[in-house]
Amino acid sequence: MLPPRNAIGRIPGHLRPVLLPFRTPGPKVRLQPFTHRSRLLLSPPPGRPQLPFLSPLTPIRSLPPLSIHLRQHFGRLISTESRNHFKKRLSRGLKIGLSFYAILVLFQVIKLGLYQEEIEHEWPTPPEWTWKSRWCLRSAQAMMHPEHIGKLMTNWPMVAGYLRELLERLEKTDGEGQGLIEQEDGGIFVEGVGRTGLDISAKSEPWRRGYFQALMGAAKAAENLDGWLTDRKQKISAPAEYVAGPSNPRPKPMPAGQKKVPQEENCEAASPPPHTFYMKVLTTKGFDTRQKLDAALAYADWLDFKGLGSTAGDMYTWALDIAAGGVDDASKIVDLKTGILKNDGTDLPSENILRVSTALAVHNAREGDLSTALSLFTSVLKARRSLPIAPDSGANTPFSFPAPPRASNDPIASFVKSLKNMFSPRRIPRPLPSGDTPPLRTSTSACDEAGLMTYIGEILFASSSREHGLAWTRDAVEIAESTMLDLRGAENKPARTRCAECLKVGLENWKTMVSALVAQAHQEQVESAGKSRSWFGGRKQSKAEELKRWEAEEAVLEDRIRRLFPVLVGESGLDTLSPNSSLFV
Repeated sequence: MLPPRNAIGRIPGHLRPVLLPFRTPGPKVRLQPFTHRSRLLLSPPPGRPQLPFLSPLTPIRSLPPLSIHLRQHFGRLISTESRNHFKKRLSRGLKIGLSFYAILVLFQVIKLGLYQEEIEHEWPTPPEWTWKSRWCLRSAQAMMHPEHIGKLMTNWPMVAGYLRELLERLEKTDGEGQGLIEQEDGGIFVEGVGRTGLDISAKSEPWRRGYFQALMGAAKAAENLDGWLTDRKQKISAPAEYVAGPSNPRPKPMPAGQKKVPQEENCEAASPPPHTFYMKVLTTKGFDTRQKLDAALAYADWLDFKGLGSTAGDMYTWALDIAAGGVDDASKIVDLKTGILKNDGTDLPSENILRVSTALAVHNAREGDLSTALSLFTSVLKARRSLPIAPDSGANTPFSFPAPPRASNDPIASFVKSLKNMFSPRRIPRPLPSGDTPPLRTSTSACDEAGLMTYIGEILFASSSREHGLAWTRDAVEIAESTMLDLRGAENKPARTRCAECLKVGLENWKTMVSALVAQAHQEQVESAGKSRSWFGGRKQSKAEELKRWEAEEAVLEDRIRRLFPVLVGESGLDTLSPNSSLFV
């Protein structure tokens, strides 16, 4: 317990000193106003800050420009809290936007990869090529078959660009063309043709096959781009009549939606001429007989299309020499001057010789030499009917209408198919035979015979006998229809399409022939009605019966066409929509 405090220790109140109040000396504080307009204030209290936006404006000083005014007051308008808020919102929006665009880019990359894998399985490329070369070849082949990739028309300028870049890469001896040899020192250069082919014998068969596909694709693109010009500055291609320049002061208007107009001073040919690529195939060492024959026949057909009949005839002769060079003693099989097969019963013609003789027959028919064309067609038909039968062609499938292909619009099914293509190894198809041996009769050989019979019927109807021509055409239609309906399965799709085309041509010829006979019978009936006739009108009655006969056949034919139309559309309906491109790109 604390002891009690002593009262003596405190100072009495009356003895305490009194402290007078006084101010501690120090510096005098003066508040500086924010503005120098203190004289304008009504009652400026001491120590109150003066803000400029509270001060009235003077008529002497004008308002500063808006940009300066905003810059001076920007700090006042945005506080520290609002600035941090806007920074967070902006960074968050930027992150979301970048993430969204990254997802879109990755989605497009995945979609492009799946597409490339799909067309790689459809059109395999040589495995020893680089990814860029394989990309160019399969993209060009996919665009050349637009019906397989959901398109209606072919973008031929893009096809030519892909194949031009591919050929440049393949023909570089210090790159992918390592091992190629010039056939002469410095190569062979032909005036008007260009540099001839190389020696590619050292390359593998897939490499040579891919190089051949690139050359033939470039030639086909050059045919479709004949007369086209490309504006390299604007990167647009169009026919010459749409190009504006001194030589064409009034060009045709561009299609709707195309705002660019190619200028003549910036234009060059969209592609080299087709013979540049065809001659390179024909002069390249390392291609087999079939490949060279394909180039020769395609070039001759192009010359026929351009109206150069004599030059085309020389090319067909060259093609016959190429086909004859693949067999021993070809003079026993075919006449090397006319191409007519001898059919002696012992020596069978090779597949290449049959192709050349058929092409020669078509060429002579176009030139008007119907007798030679008829002899060629009949010799080829007889030779094909005398070919040996293949061992596995005896079984025939039952009669049924082939179901037309259905396009799948299910995105899940297409995605699953793409995944299967990605994880399944692609198979490089086996090389085609060289064509130097006689072919065998298979279930699809009847399509070739039906095509020959269609040609023979057309020539007979136009030259000698209308009755015989119509009979040959009827038989051709019957054979083509029965063969097309007998072929089933996806593996017979090319042959079925060929039969559908032959059937379509045969039906058109048959309809034209019957229409001509109906018109002729009607005219003869009218003429016979005005002439003197017998007592019982026998002449008039016979003409009327003939007219009814052809009209009845025409009605039956119309019903047959109507019945076969769904099948023909299902087999070859898209082929007529995609041979050329009508859009300028």
